Amino acid sequence: MALVKAVLAGAVAAIAVPYVIRGGSGGFVETLQTGLVRVHLGGVHFDWSWLLFCVVTLFTWAMLAWASR
Repeated sequence: MALVKAVLAGAVAAIAVPYVIRGGSGGFVETLQTGLVRVHLGGVHFDWSWLLFCVVTLFTWAMLAWASR
């Protein structure tokens, strides 16, 4: 169950953070933009960051597993 929650948190972060920083500048923004995938679904444009998805999912999964002990 912890993995499902971690994947959902990673998915939310992978979509929300690129949306929030769109048009920004700086080292963090440039790092995130290197791993962006642009997806068009039904006329809606999404930016998906694989880097954020992996990092947030791994961190959340580790914290939830640690908290359940």
